[in-house]
Amino acid sequence: MLRALKGFFVERHRDFACRVIIVTGEGRGFCAGLDLKADGEQDAWVEGVGPVQNVYTFQEDIADLVIQMRRCPQPIIAAVNGPATGGGLSIAIASDMRYATSTAVFACSYINLGLSGCDVGSSYHLPKLIGASHSADMIYSGRLVPADEAHRIGLVNKLVEPAELLSTAVATANLWCRRSSPMGLRLSKEALNETVTGISMENALKIENRNQILASQTADAVESKAAWFEKRDPVWRDA
Repeated sequence: MLRALKGFFVERHRDFACRVIIVTGEGRGFCAGLDLKADGEQDAWVEGVGPVQNVYTFQEDIADLVIQMRRCPQPIIAAVNGPATGGGLSIAIASDMRYATSTAVFACSYINLGLSGCDVGSSYHLPKLIGASHSADMIYSGRLVPADEAHRIGLVNKLVEPAELLSTAVATANLWCRRSSPMGLRLSKEALNETVTGISMENALKIENRNQILASQTADAVESKAAWFEKRDPVWRDA
């Protein structure tokens, strides 16, 4: 699944037909991370190297998943339909926003396995979403955070009924696609990716200035202005 997910996000880099990505789980859970019952599956992750090099490469490849999620130009909505723990939490928090049902629970569960609680981007993404204090609680304890608490602390954007989870995510994706030109949406994610790392205001403004001029020179910018005056939805051509 790790290889398939990474391959999926890498392929989106030049998939201009895809505007928004929705990630959800099949069945009763979103993702519980590694299968702890499948001991030894990573033992042959890389052929022809020693055991330390092998498991280190396995760890790097897991971490690379969230890099590919942030690098892909499409905004990502996580529709969390159940437990999102360990690597599942990291997938959720590497997304641009999160909808969840009441059955969702979140845990930075790495520390429960005798490991550091900081893994697969948890020390990077969590503080930016919920602040240092809430992040410390989750990272140091590995406890299960129920959906209502996750919503209260800002980990989840909105709680919805299970039957409405995917339709809510799709409605948001459609809104973004309707309101923003293809290039405008890609440039918006690009700018957010840079600014959340803590760059200076001057550098943020340089990125914004560059993106605004690029987008303003497209045919879609002309169409957007015409649609606004005519009180209709734009017809995007990514041109």
